[in-house]
Formats: sequence, C-alpha cells, structure tokens
Amino acid sequence: MKIISSLILISSFVFALSSFAAETTEIEKQLSEIGSIPNEEILVIQRKFTRKEWRHEITPLNFGGIPFGTVRRTMTSGGSYTLHLKDWFALEPVNFTFSKNFFTSFTEDINNASSKNLRPDPQRIMYFLTTGIQLTPIYGKMATLSKFIAYIEPYFGLGGGIAKTETDTYFTFYPAVGMRVYFREWFSMKLELRDYMYTEQTINPTNQARTPTFRNNYAVGLSLSFWLPKMPL
Repeated sequence: MKIISSLILISSFVFALSSFAAETTEIEKQLSEIGSIPNEEILVIQRKFTRKEWRHEITPLNFGGIPFGTVRRTMTSGGSYTLHLKDWFALEPVNFTFSKNFFTSFTEDINNASSKNLRPDPQRIMYFLTTGIQLTPIYGKMATLSKFIAYIEPYFGLGGGIAKTETDTYFTFYPAVGMRVYFREWFSMKLELRDYMYTEQTINPTNQARTPTFRNNYAVGLSLSFWLPKMPL
C-alpha cells in the first residue's frame, strides 16, 4: 500500500514538472518571436485620446470680451473654422469676431470737463476678420480629485486680417495662446487669449489733424468646437 502511494506521489510530481516545463517552453517561444526587452527600462506608450490630422474643427460658439481698455469695454462673440493638417499644425482660414462696445465712466469724466480740448476719440470696434495658423507642441492629461480626467493641449497662434471700427478699417495682426480641453473625440472646449494690434488714426477735435496711435486689444474668448469627420482608427 505504501508502494502504491509513493508511486502516485512521484507520478503527480513528474506530471507537474512536465507541465511547468511545457509552459516555460511556450513562454520562451513567444518571447523569442516578440524580441527581447531590456531589464533597465520599460517604456509604456498610451494611445492619444484623439487625433487631429486632416480633421475639421468647427467652432460656431465663441463668447468673450476685451476687458482691459481704459476708455471702452467690449463684449465679443463669433465663430471660426480650423483645418488640422497635422496633430501639431493647423490652418485657421477664417475667424470672425463681432464686438459690442460700452464706454466706461472714464470717458464721461473727460467729456464733462471744462476744457474743450479734452474730448477723446475712442473708435468703437465693430468686428475682426482674420486668418492664421496654430501650433500645438505638447499634449497631456490631468485629474481633478482623482475622479475627472481632462485631456488637454496648449497651443499658440499667429495671424492677421482686418479690424473694422465705426470710422475706418485697419490691418491687424495678432499673437495668441490657448488651451484646448477634450470631452469627447468629436467635442472640445478652448480658452484663448489674443492681442489684436493695429495703428489707429485719431482725430484732434480742434484742428482735425490725424494722429497715428498704436492699439492693443487683449481679447479673451471661450469657445465650443465640433470635430469632423470621425476620428480615424
């Protein structure tokens, strides 16, 4: 009886060793097909949340303002279209921004002064119509309280176009910096700061002489965008 028990135990041990050897051989075979991995370093590459190459970014909603003017405050709205040729490079053929102006109390204080030569000539901005490029050097993600993961990418822009005021039309150029946040691969939001710069002709109310004045218009905007077509696999 002891001999039979010993034989069963030995047989079980031999079977386990043969199974482990077969499994080890199969793993070694798979590793040889894949290739060796250095022990010093293992790189993990995660798939991007979305790809932009040859996709269209349509932005029908844009709201913001030009809040830093001394003479006027400006609310803006508009839309834009962007064609992304690469994940890092895009063309913005058209960006239209309509403006609504409100004069500040500083203007009223000057207009109510006793001197007649203190009348300012603040030209109200009607709209901006521009074209430009965008560069996206990096992308990443961040977590809020370890619950909500936001896929983000900062970008830079540069472009030019026209600035239309109540009295004249000027050539304008701008630098821009922004942050894009993705909610879906077809839906995103972006926050952008632009500085529309141009040389404005101000009129002296006494002798009607024109004086060139350089203007900075720091515009802040929040936009919602839709992406077409569906992200490629």
